[in-house]
Amino acid sequence: MKKNASRNIFIGASILAIAGILAKAIGAIYKIPLTNILGANGMGVYYLVFPFYSLLLVLCSSGIGTAVSTIIAKERAKKCRKNEIIIFKVALLYSLILSLIGALLMVVFSQQISVLQGNINAKLAYIAIAPALIFSSIIAIVRAFFQGLENMFPTSFSFIIEQIVKVVFGLYFSILFLDYGIEFSVFGAVLGVTISEFVSLLLLFINYLVFKKKNSFAYVDSNQPQQTYTFSSAFKLIFKYSMPATLSAIIIPITSFFDSFMVINLLIKGGFTSAVATSLYGLNNGIVTSLVNIPVILTASLSTAIVPNLSSMVVNEDKEQVCFKCSMFIKVAFLISLPCVIFLMLYSKDIIYLLYSRGLDSIVINEFEFAYKLLIISSCTIIYYGFLQTFTAILQAINKPVLPLIALSIALIVRFILVFVLVSNSKINIFGVAISNIVFLTIASIICLLNVRKYIYLKFGVYQMFLAPIFAITIASTISVILRELLLDTNIYIYFVLSAIVGVLFYFILIFLLKSFSKEEREVFPKFIKKSKKVV
Repeated sequence: MKKNASRNIFIGASILAIAGILAKAIGAIYKIPLTNILGANGMGVYYLVFPFYSLLLVLCSSGIGTAVSTIIAKERAKKCRKNEIIIFKVALLYSLILSLIGALLMVVFSQQISVLQGNINAKLAYIAIAPALIFSSIIAIVRAFFQGLENMFPTSFSFIIEQIVKVVFGLYFSILFLDYGIEFSVFGAVLGVTISEFVSLLLLFINYLVFKKKNSFAYVDSNQPQQTYTFSSAFKLIFKYSMPATLSAIIIPITSFFDSFMVINLLIKGGFTSAVATSLYGLNNGIVTSLVNIPVILTASLSTAIVPNLSSMVVNEDKEQVCFKCSMFIKVAFLISLPCVIFLMLYSKDIIYLLYSRGLDSIVINEFEFAYKLLIISSCTIIYYGFLQTFTAILQAINKPVLPLIALSIALIVRFILVFVLVSNSKINIFGVAISNIVFLTIASIICLLNVRKYIYLKFGVYQMFLAPIFAITIASTISVILRELLLDTNIYIYFVLSAIVGVLFYFILIFLLKSFSKEEREVFPKFIKKSKKVV
């Protein structure tokens, strides 16, 4: 049973990861022409609206979504199928009311928020994205419903379609409105986001209706006595689970929210003009953060798959299986994150040049140099993001959701001080944000790990967890760099792609040759691959 459960998580995480990578890749490709259209300054305005939007989205849906997937997984483990639909409907209503209030606030105070952020041009973008808050909040609940059933296909499919629609409409409207000025061009790009969320919502609801029709027999009354939730009791349960999860999830959006108000103003204080400060903000939040988020989706998918599956194991009080899963997936998070960090460090110049060089200039500042140096520093956060996501998922699944909140709150205070001190220093400037993020995530990860160890016995040694992967990445990256130098006179696409692929292949081959996974863990992979083919 242990191996079957682990393979189920692998399959669910892999489906989400593949879709997530495709979606992020489409999003990253989308930013290439968008950067060329808007420029670094326009991208700075574009990304000013998303911290506040993300903050409201977390308040309206993130914690509720976590509660839905967790509760549904537990109800299914207890075979209380009727409660699944009750929880889903109450959560939808709850999220809809909150998102309507949030969207209204965004429209009414769009001008005031833009002025406080240091750039009035963001006003129209706030109005354009307000309806997306409603659509995205409902989407999060529908996705959480399917994730609670460990069905990752609806989420994955909607991810990809959402990105494709955003690219088509975002580019179309940004070009259409460009003649009216950068403010209207940004408005058009953001409007594309809203349209994409609406299309994604339609697809998910169609998927839900089909699922409900096919499985209606499972939700009828059975002969077994079951406690059915009322509207009131379902709401109380959702609120109980969602509040700690919401408060934990809100911390990272709060960091971006504070940055949207602080960073540009602190850069101006350090001697930069408003236009240059906005461009630097756009480089960090628009280009670098987007690239870092592509590998982060791998561990995010893993943590999403862990919560419902591990929650059902907690209900059945299978401590041995819980320990096995937690240990293995913490290790997997590290093994996945490590090559991503080294890859971005080694190829930062090539990546920025290939993707964004046409949209960057050096008239006032060397935007290319700022971008690739920021990418080198920010790539270090990938490992800590992976750890933090995994630790948070484990603590939520074992009914300790307040602990990540405490860890993140402590780390946030330190980050706030660092951003204020470092960014206002003209020599450190925007790099202060990247440095602060590393410290923030490191502190939060360490505190969460200490809390996980209090409740779960983690079964991995220093060799399997650290020494073998570090040796593997050292050999693989050395081979990759040598190959890159040998092919340097060829086309950049050839030496970049070939050297990167060879390095990654050598890394994962060495991981298995060096036996970074135990015998019990290695037995999962062949059966997982076979089962994945059947699912696909």
